[in-house]
Amino acid sequence: MKLIELNKGDVFKIINFEDVCDNMKQRFNSMGINKNTMGQILHKGFFGPIEIEFNNTKLAIGRKMAKKIEVKKYECPLFETN
Repeated sequence: MKLIELNKGDVFKIINFEDVCDNMKQRFNSMGINKNTMGQILHKGFFGPIEIEFNNTKLAIGRKMAKKIEVKKYECPLFETN
Protein backbone atom coordinates (compact mmCIF):
# COMPACT_ATOMS: atom_id res chain seq x y z
CA MET A 1 0.00 0.00 0.00
CA LYS A 2 1.24 3.52 -0.77
CA LEU A 3 1.09 6.54 1.54
CA ILE A 4 -1.08 8.33 -1.05
CA GLU A 5 -3.81 5.67 -0.56
CA LEU A 6 -4.33 6.37 3.15
CA ASN A 7 -6.96 8.70 4.62
CA LYS A 8 -7.08 11.19 7.49
CA GLY A 9 -6.48 9.46 10.82
CA ASP A 10 -4.86 6.37 9.31
CA VAL A 11 -1.77 5.07 11.13
CA PHE A 12 1.09 3.67 9.09
CA LYS A 13 4.58 2.23 9.23
CA ILE A 14 7.01 2.95 6.39
CA ILE A 15 8.07 -0.29 4.75
CA ASN A 16 10.05 0.82 1.71
CA PHE A 17 10.69 3.54 -0.84
CA GLU A 18 9.76 2.45 -4.36
CA ASP A 19 11.61 3.70 -7.43
CA VAL A 20 13.54 6.30 -5.44
CA CYS A 21 17.03 7.50 -6.40
CA ASP A 22 19.80 7.97 -3.81
CA ASN A 23 19.24 11.75 -3.72
CA MET A 24 15.57 11.27 -2.85
CA LYS A 25 16.47 8.70 -0.16
CA GLN A 26 18.86 11.26 1.36
CA ARG A 27 16.11 13.88 1.25
CA PHE A 28 13.67 11.52 3.00
CA ASN A 29 16.35 10.71 5.57
CA SER A 30 17.04 14.41 6.24
CA MET A 31 13.31 14.89 6.94
CA GLY A 32 13.31 11.96 9.36
CA ILE A 33 11.41 9.66 7.00
CA ASN A 34 13.06 6.25 7.31
CA LYS A 35 12.03 2.61 7.04
CA ASN A 36 10.10 1.43 10.13
CA THR A 37 9.00 4.99 11.01
CA MET A 38 5.45 5.05 12.43
CA GLY A 39 3.18 7.97 11.61
CA GLN A 40 -0.38 9.16 11.14
CA ILE A 41 -2.20 11.11 8.42
CA LEU A 42 -3.34 14.44 9.87
CA HIS A 43 -4.84 16.01 6.75
CA LYS A 44 -5.51 14.89 3.22
CA GLY A 45 -7.61 16.94 0.85
CA PHE A 46 -8.47 16.39 -2.80
CA PHE A 47 -5.53 18.55 -3.87
CA GLY A 48 -2.25 19.66 -2.35
CA PRO A 49 0.11 17.97 0.06
CA ILE A 50 -0.67 15.30 2.63
CA GLU A 51 0.07 16.34 6.22
CA ILE A 52 1.58 13.60 8.38
CA GLU A 53 2.86 13.41 11.95
CA PHE A 54 5.67 11.17 13.16
CA ASN A 55 8.17 11.40 16.04
CA ASN A 56 6.43 14.58 17.31
CA THR A 57 7.04 16.22 13.91
CA LYS A 58 4.43 17.46 11.46
CA LEU A 59 5.36 17.39 7.79
CA ALA A 60 3.61 18.05 4.48
CA ILE A 61 4.43 15.48 1.79
CA GLY A 62 3.72 16.17 -1.87
CA ARG A 63 1.43 13.71 -3.62
CA LYS A 64 4.10 12.65 -6.11
CA MET A 65 6.44 11.85 -3.21
CA ALA A 66 3.66 10.05 -1.30
CA LYS A 67 3.19 7.69 -4.27
CA LYS A 68 6.76 6.43 -3.74
CA ILE A 69 6.43 5.58 -0.03
CA GLU A 70 5.28 2.03 0.65
CA VAL A 71 3.51 1.66 4.02
CA LYS A 72 1.69 -0.85 6.18
CA LYS A 73 -1.60 0.41 7.61
CA TYR A 74 -2.44 -0.05 11.30
CA GLU A 75 -5.83 0.29 12.99
CA CYS A 76 -5.05 2.09 16.25
CA PRO A 77 -4.42 5.88 16.29
CA LEU A 78 -1.06 7.25 17.43
CA PHE A 79 -2.23 10.82 18.00
CA GLU A 80 -5.45 12.71 18.61
CA THR A 81 -6.73 14.20 15.31
CA ASN A 82 -9.30 17.00 15.17
